[in-house]
Amino acid sequence: MYIQKVISYKNSWDSAKKSHQHELDEIVSAFSDYITNNVILEQSERLNPRTIWEKALYDRGWQLVEKTHYSIDGRRIPVGQIGPVKNGIGAQITFGFNDTLSRWIFQQSALAIRHSLITLPVLCVLMSESSRRSHNERQMVNRATFEQHQDQLEILSPLSHGFPFLILGISDQAPLVEPQVIEIKSDVQARSEAAIINRCIKFAPEYQQAGLGILNYFGTYLREQYPHEDATISIEQHGLNVRLIIETPNGKSEVIEKALHEYELIVSGKEAPEKFTNNDKVILEMRAEIRMFKARVEFSQDVLGLKDKQIDQLMSLISLGLSKPSPVVIDFKPTINNSNSLIINQNIASALGSISELVELLPQASQENLMLTEVAGSLEAIEMESDPASVCKSPAMSKFRRVLDKFLDASDSANAAINKIENGFDVVKDLARKYNSIAEWCGLPVIPSVFIK
Repeated sequence: MYIQKVISYKNSWDSAKKSHQHELDEIVSAFSDYITNNVILEQSERLNPRTIWEKALYDRGWQLVEKTHYSIDGRRIPVGQIGPVKNGIGAQITFGFNDTLSRWIFQQSALAIRHSLITLPVLCVLMSESSRRSHNERQMVNRATFEQHQDQLEILSPLSHGFPFLILGISDQAPLVEPQVIEIKSDVQARSEAAIINRCIKFAPEYQQAGLGILNYFGTYLREQYPHEDATISIEQHGLNVRLIIETPNGKSEVIEKALHEYELIVSGKEAPEKFTNNDKVILEMRAEIRMFKARVEFSQDVLGLKDKQIDQLMSLISLGLSKPSPVVIDFKPTINNSNSLIINQNIASALGSISELVELLPQASQENLMLTEVAGSLEAIEMESDPASVCKSPAMSKFRRVLDKFLDASDSANAAINKIENGFDVVKDLARKYNSIAEWCGLPVIPSVFIK
């Protein structure tokens, strides 16, 4: 068997060829054994296809991972679809299900990368010609081919997905030259997976210096406590708003969240620094920062004649701001009020609402669910965009239109899937009308009214 074509995302093919050529060779070799021995092994040992595939790689030194992984906070994370693992590569094949692609890319592989089980997921798929010539043709007939996966991804391109993946088109015919590589574009406007922490606290003017000081020390705490964590920390100040932004190149947030939670407990006075570190330098500096913070606040209190208890309220304010899992604005006056401060494009927000409704109606791993989820990811990137020209040029709108055209086309499988759901097509037509409202606003062609009455 040979690699005839490749679907690559985030330059995965170049990376794999450079660092994992041996693993790629073993994957192709294992796939050849799987196709050749599938029927014999199934009949003689009563093994299912998944077991046969895993055994083929296990015999080559690959590790079999547990079907369920648990995060550091005890959450159950299903990763049964990533396949055997070696040197950061997770190798899987399709098992007769056309919805494999959605679950593999957007659910299992993403979770496996996020939790450091793998660095690159690889999916092996037969080319259509080889599938028809397969010795096990009866079982291959309902299996998705490389060409079908390519069609799905090209409709959704550019992707808002944040993690790399590689799909190998396997054939029994050797390519005349090097395999053809299809690089799927990434939506540069979509939210970056690297920006993992974004906290915003609004201080009254008299407390800004104290607040800035205590937030600023978090970078030192993270560097001293977790020296191997690669993170960039910045503090932005816009008027009374102070924003703490933490980014990591690989998008992993578990250690950052852990450090931030520790820091929040120390700042709030709920725990002493000694509980989390034996580093005397960190303990002494942390105590000094808290004393300095209190001294600055007490000075402001003396100037303003405020009550002593308000220093505790301010400490609680900062603790609450650090502990929020999503960006918030907290105003200290000196009482605490929470409010979300976002300027959104109401038309796009409304469209996202309809998409969410459709996603709830469709099977989670279906191709139609995949398409809508990907459109939503791109639309979220422009939800706060108020410039019509920027919305018009965004890849989100062209992707939105392509997917709607499939749902509205009576000859398309997406249309058939949505018509199986009660009131599903009515929701699609409503979504198309919302698309038209955005298109009219930003100068794009609209969907003819005859299709959405």
